[in-house]
Parts: sequence; structure tokens; C-alpha cells
Amino acid sequence: MASFEPCRTKMEKEGIAPSAISAFESTFKSLVSGNTGIIPESTISPVPELVHTDSISTAPNSALLAETVVLKLNGGLGTGMGLDKAKSLLEVKNGDTFLDLTAKQVMCMREEFGENVKFMLMNSFSTSDDTLEFFQTKYPSLAAEEGLEMLQNKVPKLDATTYA
Repeated sequence: MASFEPCRTKMEKEGIAPSAISAFESTFKSLVSGNTGIIPESTISPVPELVHTDSISTAPNSALLAETVVLKLNGGLGTGMGLDKAKSLLEVKNGDTFLDLTAKQVMCMREEFGENVKFMLMNSFSTSDDTLEFFQTKYPSLAAEEGLEMLQNKVPKLDATTYA
């Protein structure tokens, strides 16, 4: 069976948290044991009954926005598209990037409903610097908020046949 130790060594050198290393080790062991993670269709049963949305009656309550987080998954580089930065920094309309549109939506929601909707970015190690610089330059008030970024963990790439 393939050894996890080379992965542990790489991850420790990168300063990855022990909890993330442990989680990856569990996944690694599952992979090398032959577990595909696929759930056989024969083990799945249908839901007995679904609630129809027409039967749900709720009144709008904008106060719930104070308990809401807008989480933007922002972890992919656009290298496949010839970019060397986060795809979300690609201009899409009238000089605005995807991140401009997201920032404007959050600020508009806050203004319209008078609630401080929490905004967070789920960045990767590859997109963090560019994204934070973008917010510090264009949206300093958002950039200054505590907890703007949640950073995804790094894991080593594995060879599909040797797991090395």
C-alpha cells in the first residue's frame, strides 16, 4: 500500500494545519484502499414525499439578512484560459469584473435592506493575493472587514497510478 508520509512531509513544509493534514490522510487512505466514493444506485431510495413550495407560507423578513453570509467561492486560477490571476478578476461587463459585480450586490443588499450582510471569500493559495489587493484598491471598506477571507487548504497532487 502507498505511504502517506511523503504527502505529510510536503504538507508540513508548506505550513498546512495538522487538522488539514489529518483530513487529507483519511481521504488518501480511503483512496489507496480502493474506495471509489461512488454510491451504488441500488443503495439509494427515493424521498417518500416532497413538500411543495406552494404549501409553505412565510412572510419576508429582511432582519434574517443580519444572520446571512454571502460566500463567494473564488479558488480557481484562469490558467486554462491563459490567465495568471483569479478568473473572478476577468472583466465581464462595462469594465466590471465578476468580483465587482459580487461586491456591488453585497453593498446594494446592505443599503436596500439596512442589514449588514456578512461577506466572505473562499480563496485558494493561488487567488488570495490578487483578490485581496483588488478589494483593498477598489472596495477598501469591504477589505477592512474582519473575516473577509477563508483560505482553502493545499494538498499535494498525486500520480493516479502510484499515489506518489
